[in-house]
Amino acid sequence: MAVSEDERLDRAYKYPFLKDSKKIIEEINPPFSYKHMEEGKLRVEKALLEKRIAFYKTNIREVKYAHLMSYVYARMLVSAIGRRGEIMSYADAESKRSAEALRLDGEREILSVSAELGGGLAKDEYNFSMPFEKYLEFAPDNSTFGLSMQELDHGRVIMNEGIAVGILRRVIRKEILKNLPIPRKELPREIIAAASGIKLPEVKLEGAVEGPRKYIWIEKLLATPIPDVRHRTVNLILAPYLTNVRKMGEADAARVIIEYINRCKEIEPNTNVNESYIRYQCKYAKSRGMKPMSLENARELFGGVIDLDELSKS
Repeated sequence: MAVSEDERLDRAYKYPFLKDSKKIIEEINPPFSYKHMEEGKLRVEKALLEKRIAFYKTNIREVKYAHLMSYVYARMLVSAIGRRGEIMSYADAESKRSAEALRLDGEREILSVSAELGGGLAKDEYNFSMPFEKYLEFAPDNSTFGLSMQELDHGRVIMNEGIAVGILRRVIRKEILKNLPIPRKELPREIIAAASGIKLPEVKLEGAVEGPRKYIWIEKLLATPIPDVRHRTVNLILAPYLTNVRKMGEADAARVIIEYINRCKEIEPNTNVNESYIRYQCKYAKSRGMKPMSLENARELFGGVIDLDELSKS
C-alpha cells in the first residue's frame, strides 16, 4: 500500500534525519524562510539551555512541516556557532525527542528506524535483540545498560523495549551528527548573523576560588563539559591546576576531575579516562610541582572543540 503524503510528513516530523524526510525537503525545494530560521533558533536554544526539545503529537499539517523545516535551520545555526560541545548537546537533545516519538510509536517503527540506520535491532515474540558488537558500540556507560544486566544468546544481546529505544537513541544521535558542522562557507550570511544572537548556556563557576586571573579560563573549563581531548585536559591542565595552583590535596583534586569527566560523558560517553588514571595524574602533578598548560598552548590542543577565547574573558 502506498504511503500518503500526510503519513510521510508525520514520519518526517518525528524523525527528520531519515531519508524520506530529506526527500520531502528536496521535492519542495523551499526558498529561504526567516520564519523557519527563527523557529530553528528557538530549537537550538531549547537544546542548549534546557537539554531537551519536546515532542508532542499533533494532527496539524502546517505544524509538522514547520517543525521539519526548523530542524533544517537548526542544523545550520548550530554549525554557525561552530563549537563541538554545543553541537553534541544539540544532537543529544534531538535524539531524545525522536526517542520519545519511538516510545509512542512502538515496535514496528522502532525496527523500521533501526533498519534504516543500521542499528541491528530484531524482535522475536517476546524481546528485542541486537548484535553484541553493536550493543558495545552504542550502549551508554551506566549500570542500566551494563552487559551484566542483559541476557546473551548466540552473539546477540537480549533486551526489553525500553533498553532497545535507549540504544537506538544513540544510533540516532550518531546519524544526526553526520555532516555536522556544516562548513561555514556553505552557510547563508543570514544564518551566521542569526547564530550570533543565540543564547548559550551560562558558565557557572561553582566552588571557584580566588587565584591568578590568568587561570580564569581553567575555572570556566571546569564548568564546560567537552566531548574530546580529555586525557590531555586531565594531565596537562586540570591535575596541575588543582594540585599546584589551587593547592588541593590529591584526593580532593581527583574528586573534582572525576565529577567533571562524568559531566563530559553526558555529551559524549566514549572515553578511556577512568578514576585510576585521574588519581595517578593528580599524584604525579603534585609530586612534580607541575603548572598547567598555558592558554596559548591550550588553544592549539582544543582546536575547534571549545572557544578558549570566550572562556578567557573575565
